Amino acid sequence: MDNFTSNTVTLTNYNQIYNQTIRPKLESLDLFLKTASSPYKIKEVCALLECEPEVITTAMEKLNMAVIDKLGLFNLIFYLPYDICKMIKNQWKYSSVKTYTPEIIADIYKLNVHKVTSAFNDLNIDSVDENNLTDIFQRIHMSVFPTYR
Repeated sequence: MDNFTSNTVTLTNYNQIYNQTIRPKLESLDLFLKTASSPYKIKEVCALLECEPEVITTAMEKLNMAVIDKLGLFNLIFYLPYDICKMIKNQWKYSSVKTYTPEIIADIYKLNVHKVTSAFNDLNIDSVDENNLTDIFQRIHMSVFPTYR
């Protein structure tokens, strides 16, 4: 099921949402960590996490950070309330897990566990590894509401 559009709501699958919004952020973070020199500038971290400098400086004060090095960046990710930060933190919670159950996927990506379980049932499986998440994500249908500015 691709996109169905009405005047107010778009029906899509989670794989499209993941590829359009989450994957680019994770890839940017990965590229940043591989190419940027530490200590990082506040403006660089703001661009990466899509936040204002005041958010970073306030967090740095609360975490007693003078500069943002790699460890400091991860401390910020664990501290900040942004969805991408929460997702990364949840993923780390399951870093020793080799395969994912519906409950784990629902927890990491903040998805309805019943929708995830239904996707597993459609595939007649009990668990998946990270290479097969796309199969699950394609079967999780979501309503996307328009944003107004």
